[in-house]
Amino acid sequence: MKPAANIMESTAVVSLELNPSTQIVISNDDLLTEILIRLPLVSLHVFKSISKRWCTLITNPSFTYRRTQNPSLDPASGLFIRRRYVSEYDVVPLDTRIPVPLPTPFTLDSNKVEILQSCNGLILCHNIKLDKFIVCNPSMKQFKTIPQSPYEKPDRHPGGSRIAFDPSKSTHYKIVCAGLIFNFRYFGQIQIYSSKTCEWSVTCHQLEQYDHRYTRGFNHGVYWNDAIHWLDTENSNWHSMLDITERSLKTRPQTLANNCHAYDDKKLFDSRGCLLLLCSQKYLQQLHIYEMSGWRSGWSLKYNVNLKELLMPFPNTYYSRVQSIVIGDKDVDSFLVMEMCGKIVRYNIGLKNALLATLLKIYELDSVIDSSDSFQFIASVAAL
Repeated sequence: MKPAANIMESTAVVSLELNPSTQIVISNDDLLTEILIRLPLVSLHVFKSISKRWCTLITNPSFTYRRTQNPSLDPASGLFIRRRYVSEYDVVPLDTRIPVPLPTPFTLDSNKVEILQSCNGLILCHNIKLDKFIVCNPSMKQFKTIPQSPYEKPDRHPGGSRIAFDPSKSTHYKIVCAGLIFNFRYFGQIQIYSSKTCEWSVTCHQLEQYDHRYTRGFNHGVYWNDAIHWLDTENSNWHSMLDITERSLKTRPQTLANNCHAYDDKKLFDSRGCLLLLCSQKYLQQLHIYEMSGWRSGWSLKYNVNLKELLMPFPNTYYSRVQSIVIGDKDVDSFLVMEMCGKIVRYNIGLKNALLATLLKIYELDSVIDSSDSFQFIASVAAL
């Protein structure tokens, strides 16, 4: 290791070799900030150690606020994968340059806390013993316990609650709970907690009859474009949306390039501002990934994965499920995270030449305990 004096001398030599225009940019805080603010978090972790001045710029609250307004800078760099039937999680790194810490509540009492959802860097958890929600930012090692709602609880499991957070629009988040209550008649109830006011509000809609949309699938809802989107768990051809601003519920049949009924399984994902629909045909060993352009315009086919060709070089390997879809900064950087024979593998779906796309093992699960839901870890500097 070089002595400190030699490092300083080397830095001085490097700075002398820079051309005048570069030196002007580096010496100007405003110009340097405009460059740094456009870099992914993994780069900022490295640049913080260059000098005290750079570290001060990067950790400045105004820098943090401006950067949170561009969430697409940081794709998912890890997964929290819940083991089936137990409240335990495997921490799977997708980018070895960024550490993936468990949300703080799990280091305090892991057996009494479950993850409900992840959304743009924030994690919504549920304290089973206290029946309270907890919002976490694992990157900042921060968490906040949410006060209980003063309103009547709808007929739902705590999993029927979603977090809505879009740092490009606001530094505040909302927790959305939807369910049914019965008081001589059925009412659809929507409760929303706002981190801006630290208060709960409620909206009730009188229903003519029992409305299964409030109870089937909302607990797997995905936040996108100021709304929670989910598929009916008994008929996945129906797509429902809860508009958070208008507090209105909409439903429509899916319109896909292929026949909706030809698919065995469907699941919604979100990545870097995109709402994605994964459709699988197990008999034909095909995966189709659609992207939603808008509620009215519907879905368009984005990727097609031939599992039969993919697994041909691995005769004893079988496909279990897709755990995550990550959209890259460039199309060639996009990839699937899949579970195969107790292993978590990464497969690049953005390469047009299938021969260049290979399976990369990134984690090995406990062979005894099958995995269940997975939740994205996205590095974030958002404050709670």
